[in-house]
Amino acid sequence: MSSAAQKRQRIHDIWWDKKLRRHQKILIDAIMSNTYVAVLGARQRGKTLAIAYASQMLAQGVRWNTSEGRKVTVPADDVQLGSQTLKHAKDFTKRAGKVLNTFNVGLTENTANHNVFDPRLGSTERIMLANGKQLHAHAGSPSTIQGLSGHVFIDEIASNKNNPNDIFEQGVAVASGAPWRKFVMVGNSSFKGDWWWNFWHGSGPTDDPGVTWEQRRAKFTMIKLDIWSEFPDRILPPDLRDVQEILGPEAFDRWYGCKFADSHGRAISDELIIRTGITGTVTPAHAPVVLSIDPGLNRNPTGAVVARVGGFGADVLRAEYWYGPTENDATTARGWIQAQIAQIDAMVAEYLPTYIVVDYSNLAAGLGDALEERYGSMVAKTPTTRDRIQRRWGVLLAMLTDGRLSIPPECQDLRSDLERLEIDESGSSSRKIEEAGVLRLPESPAPAPYSKHVLHCDIGAALLQCMDYAYQDVG
Repeated sequence: MSSAAQKRQRIHDIWWDKKLRRHQKILIDAIMSNTYVAVLGARQRGKTLAIAYASQMLAQGVRWNTSEGRKVTVPADDVQLGSQTLKHAKDFTKRAGKVLNTFNVGLTENTANHNVFDPRLGSTERIMLANGKQLHAHAGSPSTIQGLSGHVFIDEIASNKNNPNDIFEQGVAVASGAPWRKFVMVGNSSFKGDWWWNFWHGSGPTDDPGVTWEQRRAKFTMIKLDIWSEFPDRILPPDLRDVQEILGPEAFDRWYGCKFADSHGRAISDELIIRTGITGTVTPAHAPVVLSIDPGLNRNPTGAVVARVGGFGADVLRAEYWYGPTENDATTARGWIQAQIAQIDAMVAEYLPTYIVVDYSNLAAGLGDALEERYGSMVAKTPTTRDRIQRRWGVLLAMLTDGRLSIPPECQDLRSDLERLEIDESGSSSRKIEEAGVLRLPESPAPAPYSKHVLHCDIGAALLQCMDYAYQDVG
């Protein structure tokens, strides 16, 4: 062994024996021993330092004796480090740089005062090593690593606001160029039902056709590093006992015990729903009338709402489900569209709507085309996007809170839909539009005698579409 290699081994031994904690060693060994690794870890317990240590070892090249007794040789290679933001990713390189300083293997022409960062970049986004390899920090968008190569480490996968499946696919692709390259995902516990939860606990098909969550997990080494992996005797030090008492058992189990949280709570309280039945008329008689249709196909019924809307208030005049056929064939579908048009014609004749708005984003969008041909410019064919739902939800929530929504007693199905609406708070801190939580329209079985149908809060969705007209001045 050369003197340089001996020095490097001595430094590694100091880290391994005196600086790294038990759970950090478990994480590093798992990364060195396996190609695909997923890590679910407790908060603020040194995951980033462990990942930084593993990343700089891989950039230097490593011969590793695994905990299982195998000998693994990984040649020096580039490392792509991604996190939810560039600021978070830079923390990777900052910590990796501190480790590298102890090895003194930075770019030889830029190591004055042990500065292993490349000053030509003017930032800590990249570390160049004397062997020509680099550690490169990336923001959370999956496009930032597209076209690159090397090992891939994704930190904070659970809190990244980009599509986690896109990040996953890009990470696997970037690491696929050589058999020794590794793809590592690290995250805290998040919310039940989201992508990260499904990666750990989901069953059945993933977002990618033909692949199940079970098949995807089988390719990964799954490492759970909760607080008890650091303290296997379950005796916490005084500082963590204080944290446990301050947070309470549920929050402590989530952030330190790696328990996934329930993300979907009731969106609208009973109090606000009851108020809609005792609130008097909130819009003048001359306010525009909106006929809103959330169309369904086959087993999915159609939701229909007629409301007088304006001045940031709404009086619901009628709200109902239309249950169609359960057969899945073109002839039946055409007949169902005609049946819905007949009911819409009757509503138009009775209520004389100013606007007809119809969802134009699902398989039943043909109804919108038929209505446009029949009623012309008064029809708004509106695709439903996540942001549009959020904007509508903000208006509806304001109406409910201010007592500006009136629903007659006979519209019980609409009230039931409002009771079923859910809030997913997992993304509520990242975007202004989601600060009140992300609205979810859950599935539920239809009541008898329509047991073959599935409700998707379709009347509630039709009411949300009416919110597009709430801003109109009605005097």
